[in-house]
Amino acid sequence: MNKTNQGDGIIIGIIDTGIAWGDNSKAFNDKGLGPIPSRWKGNCKFESNFRATKYCNRKIIGARWYIKGMMEVNGLNQTMVDKLYKLSPLDDIGHGTHVAYTAVGSYVNNVKYYGLNMGTVHGGAPLARLAIYKVGWETKGTMISNIDVLAAIDDAIKDGVDILLASIGADGFIRFDDFNEDNILGLGSFHAVSHGIPFIASAMNNGPKPYTVEATSPWLISVASSNSDREIVTPLTLGNNKTILAVGLNKGKQQSFAPLVTFANITRVEDIKFIASGLKGKVLMLFFKSNIDASRSLKALKGTGVLACICATLPVVQIDETPIPFLTVDFEQGNQIFDYFQQCISNNQYPIIKYGRAEILEGKEPYIKVPQFSSRGPNSFAPEILKPDITAPGANILAAYPPSLGGDNGFKLLSGTSMAAPHITGIVALLKVEHPDWSPAAIKSALMTTAWNEDTYATEIYTEGTGGKLADPFDIGSGICNPNGAVDPGLIYDMDTNDYSNYVCSLGYSNDEVYNATTYHSDTKKSTSSGGIVCLKEVHSRLDMNLPSISIPNLKDSVTLKRTVTNVGNVNSVYKLVVKPLRNTAIKVTPDVLKFNAKIKKISFEGKITSTYQQSSKFTFGSLA
Repeated sequence: MNKTNQGDGIIIGIIDTGIAWGDNSKAFNDKGLGPIPSRWKGNCKFESNFRATKYCNRKIIGARWYIKGMMEVNGLNQTMVDKLYKLSPLDDIGHGTHVAYTAVGSYVNNVKYYGLNMGTVHGGAPLARLAIYKVGWETKGTMISNIDVLAAIDDAIKDGVDILLASIGADGFIRFDDFNEDNILGLGSFHAVSHGIPFIASAMNNGPKPYTVEATSPWLISVASSNSDREIVTPLTLGNNKTILAVGLNKGKQQSFAPLVTFANITRVEDIKFIASGLKGKVLMLFFKSNIDASRSLKALKGTGVLACICATLPVVQIDETPIPFLTVDFEQGNQIFDYFQQCISNNQYPIIKYGRAEILEGKEPYIKVPQFSSRGPNSFAPEILKPDITAPGANILAAYPPSLGGDNGFKLLSGTSMAAPHITGIVALLKVEHPDWSPAAIKSALMTTAWNEDTYATEIYTEGTGGKLADPFDIGSGICNPNGAVDPGLIYDMDTNDYSNYVCSLGYSNDEVYNATTYHSDTKKSTSSGGIVCLKEVHSRLDMNLPSISIPNLKDSVTLKRTVTNVGNVNSVYKLVVKPLRNTAIKVTPDVLKFNAKIKKISFEGKITSTYQQSSKFTFGSLA
C-alpha cells in the first residue's frame, strides 16, 4: 500500500445513502492530505442538517443528494418530503458511511468495540478522497430510484471522480443487468466506463441460490463476498471442561458456570412460550434449521430472565449487538453440547456451561468461506459473461457508523456484498496510482487473473449453505482478490467502448434504442457530448469479448474463441500455456507459447473447445493460465 502512496490523489465517488461520522472525528480525518486536486469540479456545501464545516474537509471533498426520482416512484410531493426528510447528504441509514469508510477510511488507532481491542482500523485506500452521492432514503416504499442513480452517475462524471462504487441494488429497487431505461445502473455505469472510470458494484445478497448474481454488465466489476481472516468468537466451556468456540459477541464479563437447558422438541420460535417460565438464570440452547428463526428467538426470550441463548443453526449473516449474549454454533457443535446434556441427565448430574469474553481469531485460523448470502452465478441475463468477477471480504466488516444509529465508539460490524465491493474499490484506487494509464478493463483483468482460487490458495475455499461444497467460479468468480499480485499481472485482457458495443448490440434492442441509450450528453462548457453506439449488421459473438474469463452455455459440439493479451510485464517475456481441462472437453490453444519483445506487445490466440460427451449436463470448470 505504501508503494502506491495509499491512494493519494485518487477521487472515489460513492453512490449510496450519504455520509455521517458524528462525533467520531477521526474516521474521515484529512491528516496527511494535501490540497484538494485542482481538477475537482464538485462541491460540498451547507444544507439543512449537513454542516459543511463539520463533514467536509480535504478528505470528503464532495457531497450531493438526489430524491426527485424516489418522490415520483412513491407518489410523494414536496410538502410530504419536507416533513419526512432533512434534504441533505447526511446519512440517516448508516449503510453509506460504512461503505465509504471500508473503501477509503482514515487511520483510527486503538479502536475498541464492546471491549474488544480491534487495533488500528482504516480503509483500503486511506489517503484517497471521497465524493458522496446520496440516492438512498429511509422509506417504506422504494428507497432508491433508477432516475436518481443515473443523475448521480452523470454528476460524478462531470465532477471528475476517478472511480465509482455502487453497493446498492436489491429487492427490485435497482437491477444491474439490462440496458434499457428501466435498468439504469447498467446504462449509467457504461457512461462512466466510457469516460475511463472503473465502476464497482456488489453482486447482491440473494445466495446461495444459483442465478441470483446482479451487476452482470461486462464493463462492471461485480464483487462477491467471502469471510475475512478475522472472526469474533466466544468460548463456551461445558461442565466436562470441553471448550467450544461459538460465533457471537458477548459484550459483558465472563459468566461463571450456570445451568444449561435444551429442548429437542423446541424447533420453532412460536414454541418458546411453552418453556419461558423456566429459563430465568439459565443458559438455553436450541436447534433451528433457519438462521432467521434463530435471530427471531431473541424477541421471544425477552423478559424471561435467560442468561444467554445458544443456537445451533446455519451460519448467521452478521454479528449484531444484542441485549443478552446470542451465540451460534454449527450443528456438529450443537450435537456435542446436546450429547453432554443427555449424559448429565442419564447420570443424574446437573448440566452446566459458562461463556467467556469474546475473542478475535486472526490470520490462518478461520477457513476462507463464501457466506450463504453472497449471490451466485450463472449470469441469468447473459450466461456467456461470467459473473461474479471477483471476491473480497464482506462478512462482519468493522467500519465507521453513525453513533446515533448503533454500533460502539462510532464503528459497527456489517455483512453483505455491500461490504465486499468497497474492499475492491480501495484496491482499484491503489492500482490507479501505480498504473494511471490503465483502462477500467485492464484494472479488472489484473484483479481477475491474479486472484487466489482453488489452484493457488493455500487451503480449500468452501461455500456456506446446505451441503457446503468447494467454491467454484459461480461462487467466487475468478477467486479471492490478491492485491499485491494485481499490481504486476504480467498480461492483461484490455477492452474499450468499441469492444463493449458488440455486447450491447447483441441484446436485441433496436438500433435507435441502443444509440440513444449510449449517447452521453454533457452540459459543461468545456465538454462535448459523446456519440452513441451504431450497431453493425454483423454482430460478433459475446463469447469473443476480450474478457479474462470464458463461459460457454450449452456446448454441443465445438466452439473457437479469440482473445488478445497485452504484455505489461518484462519487455522480453515468454508465456507458456498451462491448461486445466474441463471434464468431458478437449481444449486446443494456438499458439500455445506467447513471445513478447520491444516491438510485440500484443498477441492474439485462439482456443478451440470441443465437447467429448454429447449430452447436456451441468457447468464444469477449468482454466487457461
